[in-house]
Amino acid sequence: MILLFVIHFYRKAKRRRVQPFPYHWHKLLLENVLYYRNLSKGRQLVFQQRMMQFLSEVYIEGVQFELEELDKILIVVSAVIPVFGFKEWHYPNLSGILLYPDNFNEDMQFGSKDNARNIGGIEWSGRFSLRIN
Repeated sequence: MILLFVIHFYRKAKRRRVQPFPYHWHKLLLENVLYYRNLSKGRQLVFQQRMMQFLSEVYIEGVQFELEELDKILIVVSAVIPVFGFKEWHYPNLSGILLYPDNFNEDMQFGSKDNARNIGGIEWSGRFSLRIN
């Protein structure tokens, strides 16, 4: 029984391993994010940690296009800023973010010239709960 607990906690810790903050991101944040620029040096370090924690819990991918580093940074920032004042806040129901290169239709098709491509985003808040934006 103890061995099962050890294995479970080892796997959980391994899944959420937080990578170190890439040093060159600091300059990108200063250039592109006013909120970050206005933080004190100490709060910037906390912000960096929160960004990396978010990235350890949520994957971000582009669908049929290469996601640029700045895009990924800005997505993470947009998730961290609203909850930055709440210590230890996490998004428990969010496991991944997919970015599409264009609006899409109800069948998730975005490459056609179909006028029904008017969906800009979808948000799932549960197994069968869906909100179309």
